[in-house]
Amino acid sequence: GQRFLYNLNDGTIKRLTDKTFSVESHVFSPDGQTLYYTGKVQEAVKTPYTNVYAYNIKTKQHKTLYDASDMNVVKLMPFDEKLIVLAKAMDTYGLNENPDFYELKNKSLTPFKTFGGSFGNTIGTDCRVISSTQAVMHEGAWVFVSTVHTDTAIMRLTASGTLETVFTMDGSIDGIASTREGLVMIGMKGTRLQEVYDCDLNKKTLTMRTRQNVNALKEYYVAEPISHSVDKTTHTVDGFVLLPKDYNPSKKHPAILNIHGGPKTVYGSVFYHEMQVWVNLGYVVMFANPRGSDGKGNQFADLRGKYGTIDYDDLMDFTDSVLAKYKGIDEGELFVTGGSYGGFMTNWMVGHTNRFKAAVTQRSISNWLSFFGTSDIGYMFAKDQTGGDPMHHYDKLLKQSPIAYAKHIETPLLFIHADEDYRCPIEQAQQLYALLKVRGIHTEFLWVKGENHELSRSGKPLSRKKRLNAITNWFEQYRTK
Repeated sequence: GQRFLYNLNDGTIKRLTDKTFSVESHVFSPDGQTLYYTGKVQEAVKTPYTNVYAYNIKTKQHKTLYDASDMNVVKLMPFDEKLIVLAKAMDTYGLNENPDFYELKNKSLTPFKTFGGSFGNTIGTDCRVISSTQAVMHEGAWVFVSTVHTDTAIMRLTASGTLETVFTMDGSIDGIASTREGLVMIGMKGTRLQEVYDCDLNKKTLTMRTRQNVNALKEYYVAEPISHSVDKTTHTVDGFVLLPKDYNPSKKHPAILNIHGGPKTVYGSVFYHEMQVWVNLGYVVMFANPRGSDGKGNQFADLRGKYGTIDYDDLMDFTDSVLAKYKGIDEGELFVTGGSYGGFMTNWMVGHTNRFKAAVTQRSISNWLSFFGTSDIGYMFAKDQTGGDPMHHYDKLLKQSPIAYAKHIETPLLFIHADEDYRCPIEQAQQLYALLKVRGIHTEFLWVKGENHELSRSGKPLSRKKRLNAITNWFEQYRTK
């Protein structure tokens, strides 16, 4: 991206960086006189490393502060006397590695405070209307949002190096702002839709400032997410279960396993429209955070070269655990769906088990070999996540691709993909769909025109309705009435 300076007095616009220079993030110093920014000159082959620069508003001079090109700078946090950088070397856990704090001085980064946690909010929902800044200067310290297990927290970093959690919410903190009255946030608390809240960090309380959406769900049944965890030898898989209003353990109910994208995101206890629709149709809905998910540190999130293995085990163990506890679920009436990474996992699952009666794969990955050179996320993601590239590790990438197991798929599979999805290009769905079609497996393809990877979250209302109806109807035709 490019940065420009707009003069309020005369309305002139001045370009601050060269056209070949891409700015990734920026922040003003506390006194407003220096613009710190990260970025780099255009590269022939893009790398994930970023440098740090400063622009003096008065002198109109640029200065290079850090150009070692060996760190990915996540956030700049300037204090009056020092510049703190949240960055990661990615040498241990790859692109998804969590960052630590460094002090930038004399063109070098010195460890300032170990963090290793998640910066920002990665809790998913299909009802997030808006999000805003995840870190602000507030009362002389930097406060920022972090994802912790299935919740979001606000953490505070001081100039002296004190780092502490000052507030935790059972929901999604979608943005924070510092005002004269205190800290204000946009959030989804519990199963409420987004509202603006005043957050008292000392008393650790929230006060609703708006009530824009309090009546939106008043006439509907909203299932409260029930926490459900599976304790394994090395870790715990956290998730949730939604029960329909008429759930009865002595009767049999169909169930849907919903798998999140990412994979380094997380399901929380917030309102999810699609899942509440299914619950209101009588389905039990279960959703979990397997290894690869966010909120539990680097090791838990590290899925490089392990796609379809440890994550698959976690999701299947979670499903078995839910079935064991909720006797009202019909084991012969299980369905599965997911988007992006969740689409990958749906493709993978139906190639490795026939337990699901029908499946819907959305904006999915089916072939790492072709994904390598076609995704807008760049070649780096495929190489980092699989541990190889098509030139030198053809068999390795193929082995990790759902398409390699297409001959084993017997589950009826619906593909939903948008034609302007450049994150997971539509050819990913076309390849697997074609193989199933020629094999005679019941499959269909919903090709959504004019939408992108965000179809389920920010697509046009008509497109979103078409998508959700297609998923629901696909399951309903296989559901035993």
